[in-house]
Amino acid sequence: MLGTRDVRHRARFEDVRGPGFSPLNVVLALVLGGVIVFSFQQSRVSIFEPFDPRNVRSVTRFVSGLFPPALAPDFLGAIGGLLLETIWISIAGTTLAFLLAVPLASGAMRSRGEESSRASLGTVGWLIRWLGYGISRTVLNVARAIPELVWALIFVVAVGLGPFAGVLALAAHSAGILGKLYAELLESVDQRIVESARATGASEGAVTLLARIPMALPVLLSYTLFRWECNMRAATVLGFVGAGGIGTQLSISMKLFQYNEVLTLALAILLLVTLVDIVGGIARARVLDAPTIAACEPSQRQGVVQRVVAFFGRGDG
Repeated sequence: MLGTRDVRHRARFEDVRGPGFSPLNVVLALVLGGVIVFSFQQSRVSIFEPFDPRNVRSVTRFVSGLFPPALAPDFLGAIGGLLLETIWISIAGTTLAFLLAVPLASGAMRSRGEESSRASLGTVGWLIRWLGYGISRTVLNVARAIPELVWALIFVVAVGLGPFAGVLALAAHSAGILGKLYAELLESVDQRIVESARATGASEGAVTLLARIPMALPVLLSYTLFRWECNMRAATVLGFVGAGGIGTQLSISMKLFQYNEVLTLALAILLLVTLVDIVGGIARARVLDAPTIAACEPSQRQGVVQRVVAFFGRGDG
């Protein structure tokens, strides 16, 4: 006969054991497996193709042409200039993307609470708010759906060859990504803090500026730095379509079959990306470890919000 303790343990085990057999789960698993197999088939994936004699000869010719790497002083000097150009493109593109993403994220953020209801805003104000939300989301979706290389092709036609086209391409695509991330991060801020800020009489703009952003600031900065790292990698290949950076020389060397130059360029890109990863990691660690309003007690948070809103003026804007 089981004791009370044994019964409790058995009940707890049955609770965590999970749901029983479900025919629907089996069907979903079979469908998923079929989709995966069909995807490999339609993509013509083959484990034997790399070992085809023709492909083996091509790879052997390519690898043998990589050595020794090109180390001529004039070539290394040109690489240094292209690396700097790649850095400037990534920084300018990320900065412009940030400036575009902030207003788009503000419009694409789904407001919560009684103050954002139709009864509070009125029919006209409520419709305007949701129209702005739909437009902002659409712009972010379009910007994010088009890859950087396609944007680069568009801007090469619009502004001509050179780094400016690369800056615009990175800015357009990254604005779509950062805007969506910013909007969803600001939406996820503790609603109690938002309501505390609203209770002081602050406008929605002041609530976003003084409550949402301080709470989400470490993660916002972390995502922005990570996007800069991604843009650095993307900037290295935009030169393939004439958008500046070290990708321009990489494309030329590949077309001329100068594989020893390709190896040198690949090593330079690897060094650049590694340095950017280190710098970005240090910056993110400092940002995430920095004290923010999120580290305060609830009563302290409300006091901070109230004092800052009082400084800017109650209910203005």
